[in-house]
Amino acid sequence: MIFFCCFDPLGLGLQQYTIHRHVDESPEHIADDGTTTIFLNIPSLRKDANQPLQKFLDVIANRKVDGDDRFIVQLKKRIAFVKHNKKWRAEYMRLSLYEMDRRHGLKVARQEGKEEAILQVTSLFVKQQLPKEQIIANLKEAYDLTDEEAEQYYKRCLK
Repeated sequence: MIFFCCFDPLGLGLQQYTIHRHVDESPEHIADDGTTTIFLNIPSLRKDANQPLQKFLDVIANRKVDGDDRFIVQLKKRIAFVKHNKKWRAEYMRLSLYEMDRRHGLKVARQEGKEEAILQVTSLFVKQQLPKEQIIANLKEAYDLTDEEAEQYYKRCLK
């Protein structure tokens, strides 16, 4: 699973987090179940992802990217096409308005949708066996929660 995050999901300052399951009784042993979870911290300026991925993240983050990579050139062309396609323009404008609202701190998502998203992210963190303190801190930062609210979401995912 790959998650593209608009925040640092684990709060460690990394641009990319690759998570494998491990055996609780022997944490140095990776459980070879084929499961890998990757969190990408899009706004990170560390630039420690591999070059093709870094260019992709830079495009997503609207940072300047050299146009010499064939994939990036195609991606930019496709983005330009979508922006100028009358059929998709309304959807793009809706997303642009959403982004402007998000940047200005306006709450555009319904509370129920936000709650479901918080529960899904919390559940994923719990399944990945992240420390409780780290989960609480991430929820507080990402969703602007109080200590009590973050703790309640954490407890709901333990049931």
